[in-house]
Formats: sequence, C-alpha cells, structure tokens
Amino acid sequence: MTWGDGSLFLATRKGVVVLGLPLIPASTPAQTVWAHDSGCAWAAAWLTLRDREFLGQREMLSRPDWSGQLHWRDRNSDKRSSHRPDLIGWANSRATLIEVELTGKSRGRLDAILKMYNPWVCSPEIRALMYICSDHVEMRRIERAARRVGMSRGDLRLELLDTIKEQTIAAYQQQRGRQPAPAIAGT
Repeated sequence: MTWGDGSLFLATRKGVVVLGLPLIPASTPAQTVWAHDSGCAWAAAWLTLRDREFLGQREMLSRPDWSGQLHWRDRNSDKRSSHRPDLIGWANSRATLIEVELTGKSRGRLDAILKMYNPWVCSPEIRALMYICSDHVEMRRIERAARRVGMSRGDLRLELLDTIKEQTIAAYQQQRGRQPAPAIAGT
C-alpha cells in the first residue's frame, strides 16, 4: 500500500504452493478494494488478539456452506449473485458473521444481503451478524436496512473500523507488555 497506511500482505499463488495452504491464491487487488482488504485484515488481527478462531476472506472461498444467494432489483432490472461474509469468528462454539462495509452498497443489494442473513442469525450456531463500518452514516444505513428486512437489533452488531483498529492496537500492546507506540498519522 502506498498511502502510509501500513502493509497489507496477500497470499500469492507461489506462496500458497510453498506453504501448502488449502487456499485459493489472491490476485493483486485493485486500488478500489484496498480499503476493504485492509479492513478485513484489521478484523482478522482483532479476532486473533482475542484468541478467536476464524475463517478469513480466502478461506471463505472454499466454504460453500457459508455462501447464500441474493435476489434484488436495481434500476428496473433483476439482479442475482452469491454472497458470503467477509470473515467468520467463533466464541464458545458460536459464529459471528463479519461484514466490512466501508462504502455503501445499493439499497436493494444491502437489503438482499440482510434478508439472506436474517434466518442465519436465528440459528443457535450463530451469535450475531457484525458490520464493521467506515463511519456513523454507514452504521445508520445498515440499521435502517436491518429494520426494513425485519432483523432483530439483538442479532446485529455495528462497530466502527477506527474502534476495531484502536482495540487491536491496545490488545497488541497489552499482550506484548509494551508502552504505547507514538502515534503516526494515517496508521
């Protein structure tokens, strides 16, 4: 990454082969998805520092059981696609589905995603659906969409990406017994 936001490492084809990982290698991300991939990396670090098991973005590709079908209408045309959470974390044998939502999806697509998740979060194996958002405006958008599709507020958790970053850094420093590192702009 070139904007002073730290490093983001992806498993290349060669790296996956050398390490013998059961993953589909990542292609080089377009600049438009860097923020999303970085947000997912922060979520993975946040889960790791809480000793949570999780499936990350690449692992989710090989798990069709965590994928659903979406149906929605945008600009007078019907749309269909598959969808899966960005990550899934476990605590006490119950899963939390995690979506990193930094740029707004269309209202129809967002509603379709939440409709897909609604029955999932009612199962005893699922603890909640967690959205990690860029700002309070996006959080309110997701809250409104959840109400539109009839999702219970107790099934939805909303967090700011900045909060996830702060908690991750604090947990890292605590686990390493370090003094807080000096603040660096853009990290």
